[in-house]
Amino acid sequence: MSPFLSNSHTHSIYCDGKNKPEEMIAAAKANGFVSLGFSGHGNPGFASTWSMKPENQEKYIQHIRSLQPSHDGVRIWCGMELDAMATPEALEITRGLDYRLGSMHYFYAADHAPQADGDPDVLIKYRDEEFAGDGIALTQRYYDIFVEFLNREKPEIIGHFDLIRKWALKRQLFDPESPVYRKIALNALERAFPCGGVLEVNTGGIARGYLPDPYPTQELLNAWREMGGKVTITSDCHDFNNLTCAFDQAYDMIKQAGFKVIHRLGTGDALWDEVEI
Repeated sequence: MSPFLSNSHTHSIYCDGKNKPEEMIAAAKANGFVSLGFSGHGNPGFASTWSMKPENQEKYIQHIRSLQPSHDGVRIWCGMELDAMATPEALEITRGLDYRLGSMHYFYAADHAPQADGDPDVLIKYRDEEFAGDGIALTQRYYDIFVEFLNREKPEIIGHFDLIRKWALKRQLFDPESPVYRKIALNALERAFPCGGVLEVNTGGIARGYLPDPYPTQELLNAWREMGGKVTITSDCHDFNNLTCAFDQAYDMIKQAGFKVIHRLGTGDALWDEVEI
């Protein structure tokens, strides 16, 4: 069993998760966790099917704050997952939280917009109409939007960096093994490094049956270590039954990449503790 006993990417009924915060905390306690961070999908400033509505977002913050600093022996952190297309007004509301997790889902600011991990038919139609069927050009757009957002907002955590891989093979969106794509992804990771965020090794695609491996790929993880980047393990948990999904696999990937420490949400006042590998 991986010695990693924390999760910073956790959803609840306030957005598209299945469980109440207290139920997720009980699962964390049952798994021996020392800390747990909630990162509900922040309202992006436009209608979003799976994000919090403004009124629920305020309730979410108040609820998680009421469980702090610890609950049943587990240190609780109040964070939020931000989308790259969120409006400046929506982002401003999140600045007082314990941490922010930055992700790229929408290709433009509308609920019907194609999403990197959304309806594959919508995404394929967008690829075909906007990029003349060129999936590599689509990935370039994805990373350009994401990197600009990361360097502008500087979130504490970089969320599922290569999420665009989700439909790559199952729906032939593009070839994730092609040298051209891999160069684009590596270049984007290098450009994102100055944001200072901790890169999550995210097992959510495994938990939901889309991929056999975490985000990002081993190649990207190796490059991140060479850059001097920091990493954490997350399950992108929407169901407490998957709270520690594939943590062993993520831990082994990090170890293989040559990292000596993993960042884990802290048990005291500091956001991060370092866990030796």
